[in-house]
Amino acid sequence: MTNSLLKAALPLSLITILSGCGSDDSSSSTGYIQLYNGSYNSPYTRLFVEETERSGADFADVTTRHNYSTDTYDVSFEYLDANDSYITISDQEISIKGDKTQLVVMSGNFDEPTFTELSVPISSDTGEFNLGFYNIAGEDTNYDIYLATDDGVFESATLFSSAQYLSELDLQSVDEGYYTIYITEAGSSDVVYESSSVYLYDEASYVAMIRPSYATEEGGITLDVVTDNNYVTELKHQSALGQLRFINTVDDYSPVSFSATRGTTVNTTNTVTSDSYTDYVELSPNSYSVAMYDEEGTKLADNFLMTLEREQSAVGIFYNDVDNGLRMMSVEENLTPSSYSHTVSVVNLIESYAGQSVSDVDVYFTLNGETVDDTSNVVDGLDKYDQEEQVVDNEIYTVYVVYEDNGQQIVLIQQSDMDFTQEGNYILILEHDETTSSGYKMTLERTITDSVE
Repeated sequence: MTNSLLKAALPLSLITILSGCGSDDSSSSTGYIQLYNGSYNSPYTRLFVEETERSGADFADVTTRHNYSTDTYDVSFEYLDANDSYITISDQEISIKGDKTQLVVMSGNFDEPTFTELSVPISSDTGEFNLGFYNIAGEDTNYDIYLATDDGVFESATLFSSAQYLSELDLQSVDEGYYTIYITEAGSSDVVYESSSVYLYDEASYVAMIRPSYATEEGGITLDVVTDNNYVTELKHQSALGQLRFINTVDDYSPVSFSATRGTTVNTTNTVTSDSYTDYVELSPNSYSVAMYDEEGTKLADNFLMTLEREQSAVGIFYNDVDNGLRMMSVEENLTPSSYSHTVSVVNLIESYAGQSVSDVDVYFTLNGETVDDTSNVVDGLDKYDQEEQVVDNEIYTVYVVYEDNGQQIVLIQQSDMDFTQEGNYILILEHDETTSSGYKMTLERTITDSVE
C-alpha cells in the first residue's frame, strides 16, 4: 500500500490490551465497541449489542466502530449458517469506557475461537502517537519488534517491544514521523518481517496485529493495523514474493508451457495438457510479459501483461476470444484456509448457444431441495470473458449455469455434487466442451496456502 493511502488510513485510534497507557479516569461519557476478526478459517462474523445486529467482519477485517454511553452491555458474536439461521459463537458482558474503544479480538481456529477484549485510548498527546503490537500468529512463536527511522535499515533500528502470543500489549508513546517496522523471532537477529516506510500521526493510537499471512510465503506473517475509520490497513512483508501459475482452456493447443519475462530474465513453467494448471512460479512483485508455447517451443501467444504484487497468488487463464483469438485473463487467488464459507471466483468463457451469441449467464449454487429462485448464492449476469466472486457456505451444491433467451431460461450446464467443503477457496471455469452431452463443462480448482497443507 502506498504511503498516501497509509496517511489516509492510519491517523486514527486502535487497540491496547489493558495497558498502562492512558488514564482510567474518563473525560467523556461515551466510548466505542468494535470486533477484529483474526480467526483464519472463520465466516463473516457479526457483532450484536443488546440483541441488535450492528455490523460484521471477514477474516483480517474489522466491524464498524460503534458509539455507546458508558455502561455495561450484553454483546454476542454470531454468523449465518447455510439455512440463514444465526449461530451464536460467544456472548459476554462488555463495559464501555469513556474515550476508549473496547476492541474484541477473535483469533485462533474458528472451531474454538479465542476472544480477547482490548481497551484502547482514542487519542494520544500532541506530537506523539501510541503504538503497540498484539501477537495472534501462534502460541509457539514470540516476537521482538524493532523501529527504524531516517535510513530505515535494520542495523539502525531500535528494539521497541516484544510480543508473546495473546499477552498483554505494551502500548508506548512515540514521536510522530516515518517508521520502518522490523520483526524477528524473540532473541534472534534474523528479520522475518519488514514493513514499508509508513507515516504515523500524532494524537492517535496504533496497534498492529501480528498474524499469519496465509499467502505465498510459507509460515510468513503480516501486520493488520486496525484504525478508528472502520477498516484495516494491511502492511505486507517487503521481502515476500508472489507466485504465478497458468491454465490453457483451448483444446486445440495441448500440451503447452508458459513463460513470464521481465527484462532479460525468463521464468518458464512445466508442460501441461489443456485444462490443467501448471506448477507455481515464484516471482518478485513486478510486471511481466507472458507467453504460451506449443510442445515444440513455438510461441502461440506473446506479450500479455501480468502484474504481480508481493504475497499475491495469481493464475493466467488462456482462452479463445471468438472475435480476437487467443487471449489471457488474470485471476487473483484467495489462499486463506476458510472452513465455514468459501470464495468462488467464477470465470465465464461461454460464447454461444445453438448458434446464437451468449453475452452473459447466471450461475446458481443450490442445496438439496432448493430451487434457483430460492437460493441466495447467485452470480447474476456474468458477462462473457469476465469473472465475479461469490461466497458460498461449506456445503455440497448443485450448480446451474443458465442463459436467458427472450424470456426463456435455458440450462447450459447442470452439475450436482459439487463439493465446497474443503479448506480454502475455489476457481470455477465455465467453458465449451464438444465431448460432453451439453456441449459445456465446469472446471473446479481449490486454492489454499501451503502453510496449512
